[in-house]
Amino acid sequence: MLPRSYKTDAEIRKYQTNTLMVFNDNVREIYEGEEYEISFTSGGNSFCLKVLLSRDFPNEKPTLKVYPVVHHPWVDSDGVIKSAPGLLSFNVHSSDLGRVVQAIIREFQRDPPPLASSVNITTASTSINDEVHQPSQLTYPLFTSTNSISIPTYSLSSNYLVPQPNYMQRKFPFPELSGMSYEDLKFLDESVDRQDEFIDELPLIKEQNKALDDLALQIEEMAVSNLSKKEILEELRNSVDQRVDEVTKLVLENEQLLASYQTLSDKYAPRNIQEELRSAARKMEAESEKVAESFLNGTIDVDKFISNFISTRMTSQARKTKEEKLGQQLDKLERAGF
Repeated sequence: MLPRSYKTDAEIRKYQTNTLMVFNDNVREIYEGEEYEISFTSGGNSFCLKVLLSRDFPNEKPTLKVYPVVHHPWVDSDGVIKSAPGLLSFNVHSSDLGRVVQAIIREFQRDPPPLASSVNITTASTSINDEVHQPSQLTYPLFTSTNSISIPTYSLSSNYLVPQPNYMQRKFPFPELSGMSYEDLKFLDESVDRQDEFIDELPLIKEQNKALDDLALQIEEMAVSNLSKKEILEELRNSVDQRVDEVTKLVLENEQLLASYQTLSDKYAPRNIQEELRSAARKMEAESEKVAESFLNGTIDVDKFISNFISTRMTSQARKTKEEKLGQQLDKLERAGF
């Protein structure tokens, strides 16, 4: 398989969309190469993660949205996922879209986020309660006379309750930052190498790297297994080549035998035998005529004439008889439908 640096953008885009199917279940393709939906459950709620790919993908990061909208540090008020580690560090050379989406879904399933609608209801209820528990009575200074001023007396109603803010416990996207000093945070903000090191130490990134290492190990084991079968494959290939050569020779011999058979079949066909008998009878008859002419011309004596003439005539007559009987038999067979 070619490295990604040697592939075209279209090939890398196809590879990235394929990783969605490989690493995630319930993937539904809305528009090929542009929009996908992955359904999953978390905390008893059903969610849909929408993956939107622009024309510049994979050189541009994908847009990920979760429905319904949840309250989570990675998600904004519109349901757009912005702060997921794999999404922040996404690049065309080393990131897999399927793994990024898989890590986000695992995060939501491991720590189910509350729905944004329920969060809004809770916040509104808290505000109403705060207004209800405002101070109900406040007594201002009292003066006993115009010439003397008494010490002012203030009193609060015993029903006054100090409002206790109902803050939601928010989960920071990077809890590791809470234990770092200001100098460390400043150094992290200014140093790209430190940022890369910090991202590599994140649990999700470690999990992804471990999965990649495991996959690479599986690929290596598969490659070793394939190489170990190379000799067996070569032997089988040579055996197949030999059998192909044998079959080729047999096919050639079969064609030669078939041609010979066709020649002999035509030569010894019944009608052809009949024609050969007729031709041979005529030839012997012509030979007997030559013997008679030789006798008339005085070139042969009587004894030789009688011997040769009778022999050729008998042969000619025998061939005519065979030719006629064979022709009658063939006619009967043809009339019978053979």
